[in-house]
Amino acid sequence: MSENKRKTRTYLSKEDRERVVQLVKKMLGMGKYSSDIKRAVAEEFQLSRRSVDRYLKRAREEMVYRMQVEPDVHRAESYYFYRSVINNPNTHPREQLRARERMDKLLGLEIPVVVQADSDLSPAKLKAMSDEEFDALYEKRMK
Repeated sequence: MSENKRKTRTYLSKEDRERVVQLVKKMLGMGKYSSDIKRAVAEEFQLSRRSVDRYLKRAREEMVYRMQVEPDVHRAESYYFYRSVINNPNTHPREQLRARERMDKLLGLEIPVVVQADSDLSPAKLKAMSDEEFDALYEKRMK
């Protein structure tokens, strides 16, 4: 018979739950990626990543509540901050580009990336193609 390989559920005390939320808030404040936070907290407290998702949500909600700023006001402040970064001549071009990307995302102007997998193409078929066939395929894909 197959064994149930599912981990047993870990229950944290109220103090530990508060510690997890504080740790998540601190990591968010440091600019850590959600995936890094999930991995670190899951390892430290023997939690599933799904459980850490709930702590992430709670930490974000607490951070928003402490700011006591309406979401629309916060968006406006972010917009003007990004504008100041873009308009500052002393800002590095990489930072200006990042500010532009964030502003586009804030305004809903970012272009979604669409990836289409071609099931007909395999590495073996690509290797078997002549240079002309490969160039034609490349030109077709780039249009």
